[in-house]
Amino acid sequence: MSFYEENGFQCADGPAFAKGFYCQKKLCIVATDRAYLIGVLESYLKRVDCFFVKYSPEPRDGMHLGRVFLTDPRVVGAEWAKLKKDPKLFCSVQDDDFTVSYR
Repeated sequence: MSFYEENGFQCADGPAFAKGFYCQKKLCIVATDRAYLIGVLESYLKRVDCFFVKYSPEPRDGMHLGRVFLTDPRVVGAEWAKLKKDPKLFCSVQDDDFTVSYR
């Protein structure tokens, strides 16, 4: 897996990238341990339903932001429920259908 730089983020395409579709709900993950966050993102890149991941290489006030784009919103919800139990992460779901009008 190799990450590439795009718009200040380190990015990687998942197996579903070739299909050209992802759902409009994405996992937003924050961690103070960059290596741990990258490991979590790399685990998603092994999944067939992973479209794309990215993370901020430079922390904001000690926090690194990662995002995971999957193909099914139900899976996003299930993954959020798992990740919110991880004591090294803070995870939320961003709904792009909702936030697009505020950008």
